[in-house]
Amino acid sequence: MSGARGFVIVTEEGTSKGRRWLAALLAAFALYFALFAWFAPPGVLFSKDPVIVVDYALHAYQVDRALTAFRGSGALWGWDPLVLAGHPAGALEDLTSKGTELFVIGLRALGMHAGVAFNLFIALVMALVPFVGYASARLFGLDRPASVVTVLLWTLLWYFDSFLHWNWWIGMISWSFAAYGVVLFMALLHRALESRQTRWFVALAALAPALAIVHPFSGITLLVPGALVYFRSRKQLSAKHHALIWLVAFVGASTALVWVFPAYRFKHYVTTADSYLNARLEYVFYDLFDLLRNADNTGLPVRTVVRTLCFAAGGIMLWRWRAAADRRALPLASLVLWAAGYAYLAAYTNAGRQTQPYRQIAPAMLAAAIPAAALLRELFSPESLRGLNKTARLLLILAALLILPRFGRTVIYFLPDLLPTHHNSVVAMNEPKPFSSRLFSANVEARDLRDWLLAHAQGQGRIAVRGAQPSHWVLAEYLAATTRLPILGGLEHRNIHHADVHLFRRYRAGNPPGEELQRFFETYAVGWVVLGGEYGSLDYRQEYMELVATVAEHRIYRVRKPPSYFMRGSGRVSEQAMNRVKVEGAGGDDVVLRFHWFEPLACRPNCTVERFTVDGDRVGFIRVPNPPSNFEIYVKY
Repeated sequence: MSGARGFVIVTEEGTSKGRRWLAALLAAFALYFALFAWFAPPGVLFSKDPVIVVDYALHAYQVDRALTAFRGSGALWGWDPLVLAGHPAGALEDLTSKGTELFVIGLRALGMHAGVAFNLFIALVMALVPFVGYASARLFGLDRPASVVTVLLWTLLWYFDSFLHWNWWIGMISWSFAAYGVVLFMALLHRALESRQTRWFVALAALAPALAIVHPFSGITLLVPGALVYFRSRKQLSAKHHALIWLVAFVGASTALVWVFPAYRFKHYVTTADSYLNARLEYVFYDLFDLLRNADNTGLPVRTVVRTLCFAAGGIMLWRWRAAADRRALPLASLVLWAAGYAYLAAYTNAGRQTQPYRQIAPAMLAAAIPAAALLRELFSPESLRGLNKTARLLLILAALLILPRFGRTVIYFLPDLLPTHHNSVVAMNEPKPFSSRLFSANVEARDLRDWLLAHAQGQGRIAVRGAQPSHWVLAEYLAATTRLPILGGLEHRNIHHADVHLFRRYRAGNPPGEELQRFFETYAVGWVVLGGEYGSLDYRQEYMELVATVAEHRIYRVRKPPSYFMRGSGRVSEQAMNRVKVEGAGGDDVVLRFHWFEPLACRPNCTVERFTVDGDRVGFIRVPNPPSNFEIYVKY
């Protein structure tokens, strides 16, 4: 009886612990998805209107053009005459959006609206976070309570670490997936090499191409830690296991076939891309103390209390694992140190600056959260807390009093609308005021402007667009993504030569002196100018443009001199669409169209195209010698 009774007691204790663990896990997931629903409202994510927060507008445009090109030619790239006076859409600038594009193309083939599919990709990336966090912790051998702590830390990092929040909010959704995907990859690699079970190699082979196609820079993150872990296990692996590892590397690298050939073919159009996320060593200090030096390098604001906790606690636990010869130390320590070191040191090299190295701090903190969770689970277990003497308990209370206000200040910044405080109350030093860092689609004002332009501006030249600060480029990207209007504008720091056509990149305040403004309008067939926000110097150039309407906060000017798409010759551009421009009634010995040249362009019927040099434009225009009366410029793949 006593033995049976003892057996029942042990089972009840185990059941009780299991229930507490399950309740804690459900609570952690509930917290994550409650914050998910707040920051990414279901009404936004499950609508046909694409999310357009900051860079999302550009990505929505990229996906739209990739879908159009694919449906017309089976390729993911082409020539878009409607943006930047013609540029190679999908060939150079969207290598980190190919996964999103293929996702939308696949769902569109199944009948889903493209806007819904685009938003669904965002929702899927965000929804996977707690599942991947828990799985990664378990794969690294953490017990269930410590794995729950990992989910909690990932939740706090995802929503309340400034850079991780900035990532998914500003539109770096592909990198957001890669940031946690590489942690899962290292967890699977560790388990595969330690257990040498085929199922883990199969899982790696499935994850590797997904990571590589969604964001190729994940390979940078995995290069050193993956090589170190593999090198350590090389003598214990059979020929079969070596072959499986190289197969994983091959299937991951093979996804480059999606984009590498057009990227290489047109690389001569690419310029440097080092405008953002180039933090250096001094940013370690600024990050540690929540100081904003340059938002272009770190995003804004700077809130790192949870990150700092993960790095400190994780570092202690990794040191202990190393001392105990725990084989988990190498994969996690190498991932944290390599990614963090790259984040703060790679900007000292030109090659490193092209990769926006500070982005690597994201996988570093998520990886550090796993050993940190193991330590925190140990320190805050009931047994450990009961074992503290009075002095240790007092120190713990004092430490909490120091840490909790900083954590509260962090949370307040990201949830200003939920608190009865004025936004100015949490602003200190060189920081922006708190703002709603939630996802959203186009507002009523942008839609009204879109409708006005569709009704009044079609067929009357290009439209130069600049919206209101701070994200003044979003409006042009939104219009490009959701209309077939010819747009000049958008992100100024485009790293291709075609950005020479950007008025506000080319001239300070978009206001060249004297008659140079009119020459710009003529060169690029500008018929309209749309300006948002505060009045600037360009608003006062009434000698070249007249105000014809004000839609919400946007002032719409018509260029006084009617635009023409013909630099030489005459005719009428009857159609502009992805991969083609149609001309009717052409006249003259030759025709020079004010569209950017592109090598794969051809002409039909019975005509040819060649590049025409234009002063101040590195790309040049399109010349058609001896044109027929009606002809079509098209992309010949």
